Amino acid sequence: MVNRDLELYMESLEDEPFFENFTTEQMNLLENKARFHQYNKGQVLFFQSDPRTHSYYLLKGLVKLESVAYQGDFSYIDFIEKQTFFPYGSVFGKKEYTYDATATTDIDILLIPNDILEEILHVNIAQLRYMYSQITKNLNFLEKRLQVTTRSSAYERVQFVLALWQYDMAKPYKDGNIIQYPLTINELAAVAGTTRETASRVIHDLKEEERISFKRKAIYYLDPQYFEDMLQ
Repeated sequence: MVNRDLELYMESLEDEPFFENFTTEQMNLLENKARFHQYNKGQVLFFQSDPRTHSYYLLKGLVKLESVAYQGDFSYIDFIEKQTFFPYGSVFGKKEYTYDATATTDIDILLIPNDILEEILHVNIAQLRYMYSQITKNLNFLEKRLQVTTRSSAYERVQFVLALWQYDMAKPYKDGNIIQYPLTINELAAVAGTTRETASRVIHDLKEEERISFKRKAIYYLDPQYFEDMLQ
């Protein structure tokens, strides 16, 4: 990434919620110490159990997080969208990453050395409070995610994952909501812990009921309330 791109990103970062509490000196420190990277779709940012050296701020695109249990009999899959900091667990936490991170699309990303971030947080109480509030928000989302595992019906799990995706990633669009990322039927099936055939059947039925439109580059929620009610 050329220096001018870096400068443009730094100018806009100051207005984003995660960086609002940083002082001018702290933003200058980040500009000097952080690194900007571009990854192509499919490239790995880090692997589960790699030493945690950096935290990340996603500037553009979508990242998939995947964690597999030691025995290989359980996996956790989630997605990180642009303008998001991750992983919160790497700050004052574990010494290794707890999942793989892979670029689902072409991405631009900021790599923040953990020692620099920790140095800032020791004196920036407002930012520490903000990050605590985000951890609380993430825990609330994880509590909703846990409800997926309590449903014995694979058909219901697929619908519930679609509801979670709307809650987590969708933005208002016309009379409904939209996720403007190329999520696939295979990824939907993997998150729901079922087969591609079951996920396809759910999408087919929801299309017939005019509740959703599942395209190659976007998911359109035509009946947002239907999915919101699942999370109540």
